[in-house]
Amino acid sequence: MIFFVGITAWTQGEHRRRLELWSTLTETGTAEGLAPSTIRDMRLYAGQAGIFFDGEGSWNTGGPGRVALTLKLTDKTYADNATDDQLDYHYPSTERHPSFDRNEIASVKRAQGLGLPLFITSPNRLQKSRTDVRLGYVDAYRDDEAMFFVTFVESILPLATPDELPATDDDAALFGGLPEQTLRLVQQRTQQRRFKTDVLRRYGEKCALCDITTPRLIQGAHLIPKSIGGADDALNGLPLCLNHHTAFDAFLLRIAPDGSSITYAPGVSKSLLQVTHDDLTHLPAKPSSKALSRFYRTDAAKAAFATWA
Repeated sequence: MIFFVGITAWTQGEHRRRLELWSTLTETGTAEGLAPSTIRDMRLYAGQAGIFFDGEGSWNTGGPGRVALTLKLTDKTYADNATDDQLDYHYPSTERHPSFDRNEIASVKRAQGLGLPLFITSPNRLQKSRTDVRLGYVDAYRDDEAMFFVTFVESILPLATPDELPATDDDAALFGGLPEQTLRLVQQRTQQRRFKTDVLRRYGEKCALCDITTPRLIQGAHLIPKSIGGADDALNGLPLCLNHHTAFDAFLLRIAPDGSSITYAPGVSKSLLQVTHDDLTHLPAKPSSKALSRFYRTDAAKAAFATWA
């Protein structure tokens, strides 16, 4: 067993170890459809808990305590919401002694504070007996919602500089979020996910223009684009499926600022775009009429709508 002296040195060693694990997992080009024996032999996961920390590899002399290595998705115990880019992972709430759940939650927060990636396992879609493995970083968590917010990545990010890592286990920075350098690398995706979450909370998990209700197929669409100063505020958004998000951005349709009607560009129709609503009155809340009005005053919108006449 390798022992690292001090949290900084331990974190550097653990980061290298996880790099090596991921390299081994993907040496055939993908980490999908792995046999259970592969997961066990690499000590990526063992036991029944949803959160796994390796007692031999990530909890030893010089380390900060238990540091999560793997999150297990089963789609049975909790309604964890995983998309191609993000994962909302519930805190464990089991019938075991409360200390077990608390320790597992703390281990994930430690991984976040140290800027270490997590392996996320889930059943393979075609062969349930086999396992898919992905990489992710906990970019935020909310104790009041008992939820970790994870951003998936394709490869392990560079480790933060030593001065950004906590010096001791009591260091408040250990539980204060990702190190700044790591945070910058995932921040853009994080903002997109949080905006989508807020939009779905305000308007419901359904496309505002059709009947698609699958969350992973719905996007948070900005009314005033971020490129011209649009805010990541649910009032400046609508839940739209990819097709209708594209149609809105391409000025193929126009939603009245008060949401009372939807009109279409020449040669485009409600049926052609497969829109199933005539207005936004069915939504539980309204978007900002000022946001839509401002969007329609932009040069791009005025130029597009001028061709409608």
